Amino acid sequence: MLTIMRNRYCFLLLCILILSMSCSTTKIASNVITKSCGKVSIVMRVYDSATNKMDTMQYLKDPNIWYLDSLIIEETFYTKFYMNDTTFEKTWSQLPYEYTFIDLPNKNFYVFSSFSDTAILIRKYTQPDSVKGSIANFWGLPSFFKDQATELIGDTIINGINYKMFRKIEYLKDTINHAGELVPSYNIAYLDCWTNKHRFFTCDKKFSDQQGCPVKRTDRYGIGEGFRFVTEILNQSDTLTAQEQKIFKAWAKYAKDHPIEK
Repeated sequence: MLTIMRNRYCFLLLCILILSMSCSTTKIASNVITKSCGKVSIVMRVYDSATNKMDTMQYLKDPNIWYLDSLIIEETFYTKFYMNDTTFEKTWSQLPYEYTFIDLPNKNFYVFSSFSDTAILIRKYTQPDSVKGSIANFWGLPSFFKDQATELIGDTIINGINYKMFRKIEYLKDTINHAGELVPSYNIAYLDCWTNKHRFFTCDKKFSDQQGCPVKRTDRYGIGEGFRFVTEILNQSDTLTAQEQKIFKAWAKYAKDHPIEK
């Protein structure tokens, strides 16, 4: 027995223009030009206070985001569920589904069948409102933290990076003890205001614009729940491989030769 569920992710922003050469820092005359490129991933974890472990959320796999200046490529998975008809044991696996090439300045989307410079185009479209997906959207989603209920609570260091911490408290109905009472839910935003690494990626664009620093992580937890839900943008690489650059070059050329009518 097989069930297929599509997991879709949405992703973020960058800056400048497309080149087919290396995206490392180069020097032209007396001017140093830094080309923005690399790979990040969006991770979602659950911290269990009982085991003191950060666990991957069930049925989720961390999606990669490749970027080259104002272009990005996001990968999408589908989840296959298998049920043993005899033992009723359920297993699952995550497999590549499709790859979306996004021209951010023009808000154009080209969906390809595989991560290859010879991949087949599945569909193409534009979105005037620039909204895509629902997890880590750079453009149009409302800010969760940009309001008067959010307060600065201090700094913290995680994996050697200094973050500015903001907290927003919501009062929600108790779903653990079923008492029906309102209990506090704590939401923490971690802003990286000290490094220059990937400042264009953020979990909350409007709040980042207000504070001048990208939100690189958010936590949510309730008193007595024992769990903390974490969403984080993690850097995987500050460069692109030759094959990855080849894919960007091929897909950018396809987008240029096949513009989307608006």
